[in-house]
Amino acid sequence: MNYLPLFADVKQRVVLVVGGGEVATRKIDLLLRAGADVHVVAKSLAEPLLAKHHAGQVHWLAQEFSPEQVDKVFLVIAATDDVVLNAAVSQAAQQRYRLVNVVDDQAKCSFIFPSIVDRSPLVVAISSGGQAPVLARLLREKLEALLPASLGYMARVAGEWRDRVKERFHSMRARRHFWEQLFNSPFADQIAAGQQKVAEETLRQQLDQPQQVLGDVALVGAGPGDVDLLTFRGLQLIQLADVVLYDHLVSPEVLELVRRDAEKICVGKRASAHSLPQGEINRLLFTLASSGKRVVRLKGGDPFIFGRGGE
Repeated sequence: MNYLPLFADVKQRVVLVVGGGEVATRKIDLLLRAGADVHVVAKSLAEPLLAKHHAGQVHWLAQEFSPEQVDKVFLVIAATDDVVLNAAVSQAAQQRYRLVNVVDDQAKCSFIFPSIVDRSPLVVAISSGGQAPVLARLLREKLEALLPASLGYMARVAGEWRDRVKERFHSMRARRHFWEQLFNSPFADQIAAGQQKVAEETLRQQLDQPQQVLGDVALVGAGPGDVDLLTFRGLQLIQLADVVLYDHLVSPEVLELVRRDAEKICVGKRASAHSLPQGEINRLLFTLASSGKRVVRLKGGDPFIFGRGGE
């Protein structure tokens, strides 16, 4: 992972944009959607940007850039066709420990803009780390077609009810199970159909009379190691699991797909290192599931071929 993905809160924070042309305008449009206080440094402003300035949406700070303009800002963006000026902006920002993006010059950036699928408050960001922006854009177009507009409203409803769910369920695991059950219930279809009041009544009923959280055990074969050969159902199960018991034949790439906060327990064996006896593994699976946890026994290959699936 070449870049750490982050979502920054820029509401009412000063963002300095150096440049007033078409590219700068596109960046400023995005910043304004996120509520930023945009200050612009440019010799002249493109017509759409000039209209935003006259409407009080952006502040035209100066016509010439000086390093001191970076002192009290949150982010910096250089969007000019002047290579020397862009380099000066990048240097000034990095000397002052400000995150900076220089459009179309990755080497001078400390952050980059991803392709965005906006279903606010749900936002999906896609980046190739500057290596293949067209590929990232094509993926975004595919996701735009796959993700319904109703997801945004669903997320807003969840946000409005979040505190009440916290009051009802005191553990993080119980809250996660509640939301997983809700989002896989008629609630999602009701939201998609525009039946907001019906959907909220479904939410209220599930909150008042929640289903008992029952533990379970799933036996998942990780295949020969290539993550592309993991089945879709296997992927779903390891991302829902609270605990994953795995062996040394499971590749690091497959283990990377396990949910981040899940407990991972190695029960496999390798040269000079003994595994847990099968009876102990079985008892551990039973104990974990009996405590209400979703458990996955993740084995390399096919568990029923050269494995202990039958046991």
